[in-house]
Amino acid sequence: MNSLVFLVSRSLKNSFLELLRKPAKLILWLFVIAMVVGFFILSLYTRQSAEIHNIIWLKGIAFLMALFLVIIAVQKGLSSGDAIFDMSDVNLLFVSPVNPRLILLYGIVRMAKMAFWAGFFILFQSNSLSNGFGVGYGGVLLLLLGFFLAFSLMQVLSLLIYVLTNGRPKRKNAVKLIAVAAFLPVIAYTGVTFAAVRSLLPALEAVLRSPVSTWAPVAGWASEGIVSLIIGNTGRGLLFFGLIILAAALIMLYIALSNPDYYEDVLVATETAFEKKRSASEGQLNPEASSKRKIHVSKTGIGGAGASAIFYKHLRESFRANRLGLWGLPSVFTVLGAAVMSLFLRGEGDGGGLLILLQILMWMQIFFIGTGRGLKELYMHYIYLIPESSFRKIVWSNLELALKILVESAVLFSVAGGILGASVPLILLSIALFTLFSFLLLGINYLSLRWTQADLSAGLLIIIYLIAVIVIMLPGLIPAIVVGSMLGDAGIYVGFGILSAWELLAALGCFALSRGILHRCDMPVYKGGRQR
Repeated sequence: MNSLVFLVSRSLKNSFLELLRKPAKLILWLFVIAMVVGFFILSLYTRQSAEIHNIIWLKGIAFLMALFLVIIAVQKGLSSGDAIFDMSDVNLLFVSPVNPRLILLYGIVRMAKMAFWAGFFILFQSNSLSNGFGVGYGGVLLLLLGFFLAFSLMQVLSLLIYVLTNGRPKRKNAVKLIAVAAFLPVIAYTGVTFAAVRSLLPALEAVLRSPVSTWAPVAGWASEGIVSLIIGNTGRGLLFFGLIILAAALIMLYIALSNPDYYEDVLVATETAFEKKRSASEGQLNPEASSKRKIHVSKTGIGGAGASAIFYKHLRESFRANRLGLWGLPSVFTVLGAAVMSLFLRGEGDGGGLLILLQILMWMQIFFIGTGRGLKELYMHYIYLIPESSFRKIVWSNLELALKILVESAVLFSVAGGILGASVPLILLSIALFTLFSFLLLGINYLSLRWTQADLSAGLLIIIYLIAVIVIMLPGLIPAIVVGSMLGDAGIYVGFGILSAWELLAALGCFALSRGILHRCDMPVYKGGRQR
């Protein structure tokens, strides 16, 4: 036990000393702390405009977040489990004369740190939660606590599922049936309530207030615990949070007592995570190339000549990855999620619902834009060997992503606009605003690689990336808000138009400043999740 305490304390000490030796990293952390404190101070002076009964929809959002964690945990458990150790632990800690149960406890502590960072983004939502649900900063912290507990429980559950089902197909099928059966009462009650009420929002509100959703495993416990503590029902909130803690403790106890030699079970997930990092360091960033999933080979060969061949290669990879081509499961889930959220935003007035939906999707796009194939081409040597201009190669390498975003945003905002009752011009402006924002994010990424040789959308540099996006957007946001607020009902149309025009100009400026990126900077290479 003393050796593990020494390992944790020395790791913390070394992390602190690393900050002192790297002033840039220290400044970055100070920025993070300043932003969190700034949001806290802003929440103190923000007028809480929402009525307390709207808190039920916060429970619905928390329920969906926790349900998403449940789905991910079951999928991971049925495949390779969740990685709670590093390869350094496998090579050094697993062979040390330390009790395996204490090593498991050490892995759980490391996992708790991962859970906190996974939910860290919630701290930046204090203003939105205050305006939308009348929740102060204390409620934001409670939401983070609920997410932290649910995330931790799901990681332990993922490990348990893998331990129990590895190499046992019948058990895997049983886990799938149990996972579906656990939420069948919620699904059935929702259908019965909707049939009786004949209106979707009242039916959803009735379901969220019912014991069926409250006692749903993990998702119901976490959402009910969060909302109960926010409204002041401390005993009820602690009860449901206690259920999550008790479930996690029982799972850890079972693993520790029934399978003390669990090293072989956790090794698969650890090695899988390590191999992904090593493949990235070697430039193998195409998931289809290293994935064991079945590839749908309908056609072979690519078209085009020169730089245009990159575009046709991306199309072929998209259709091999899934039968829908440009439309993968993330696109389908995004559209469905936006449609569900639009049902909750129908009372925000003309344009208000679309504006809130745009803000959420734009924040998500900031983190997802770097997953496109265009930026990943920079980490492989093929694009550097094509004897054409850097600008043409950048355009062709991102054309597939541009088409995907355009089609996805057109469907998404058409569905959401129809539900919200928005006008056709406003829907078209929303499509243009979101598409051009994605175009701007691509420009910022290329600009960062051109002048700093670092991908600002990776690792801790994400904070600088967020600041850069905000600073670049401000010259368009300020006049859009000022002019839009002066024109009454027509203001939102003018505001969307001004912001879209600025996004186009700023994106063109970023691409112009990043011209020659393929000829004037070293090929970026991943090393263990970082770049050099």
